[in-house]
Amino acid sequence: MKKIAILLAAFIGCSAFQKKISAPVKTKVPEIFQTFAPEVQRFYISPAVDEQIQTRNGTIFTIPKDSIYLPFDYRAGDSIELEIKEYTNPVEFLSSGFSLGYIESNSFKQLDSAGMFDIKALYQNSELHLKNKISVKFRNLNPGKSYNLYKVVDNEWQYSGSNQQVAEYREKQEFLYRVFTGIDKFTLWNFDLPVDNSCINISLKSLKIDQQNPIFYSVFSTSNFRINFKWYPSNILNINVPINDTVNILFWSGKKIGIIKGIQTPTSPLGKDNYPTDENCLKKGDFDLDFVTEDVLKESNKRIQYLYST
Repeated sequence: MKKIAILLAAFIGCSAFQKKISAPVKTKVPEIFQTFAPEVQRFYISPAVDEQIQTRNGTIFTIPKDSIYLPFDYRAGDSIELEIKEYTNPVEFLSSGFSLGYIESNSFKQLDSAGMFDIKALYQNSELHLKNKISVKFRNLNPGKSYNLYKVVDNEWQYSGSNQQVAEYREKQEFLYRVFTGIDKFTLWNFDLPVDNSCINISLKSLKIDQQNPIFYSVFSTSNFRINFKWYPSNILNINVPINDTVNILFWSGKKIGIIKGIQTPTSPLGKDNYPTDENCLKKGDFDLDFVTEDVLKESNKRIQYLYST
């Protein structure tokens, strides 16, 4: 079964005896990035009948009757609450704490996303579980390709199947969806296409970074829905990046923000059984960051300009 690393930019200690790359757990991101989380949408359904709900973004969930395990104290006729979050851009992906990193056959990959959603069911504030599979028709954010679907299980991405783009026409308008009929868990789900990645080596000047004072960074592709992030305990960083791309790298330390822009990534992948090390990563040189306050990220238009301009 395919397993996915939570972090693409992985700093993994290794020796000649290591045979497998392990998958880290969810990352606790700084508070400023948690504020970018999408709004929770709430719906109320009857578990005893077939239900269909539509989100503000046009995503449609189909929930057949008797799909949800009901608690012993459930009272016939009561409603079940569904909580749904839709992640529609990399800044929102960052708020989830799950980096879009993928490990297949001990090779690092980068996930190119077509959107994420988180779905939960509750009864009297207690979380419920699925008994039978439900379906989703997700408004496609990255048209034209066949994508896989992944879910979070035990704080890791887990491969769950593949799907094709579906087009619908209403009132002379085309609507593109990703359709998946195998939703078997209330959790975070992600439509993604794995792409090869490599790594770069950079050195940060004039900063005290160690195990007690790590720095948080996030890699933003300037042209794709790709993002990865991590806490790092050293001034010299080996950072996984998608191949053949241009990325900006955001840094956070002590409520201050810095950024390196327009880094061209390597054209060759890191390869099987290779770790991001000083020897394996392309050296990009020394950087002296100009830090500003977190305020630069608080207003939406300024945030997009700061993160994506090159």
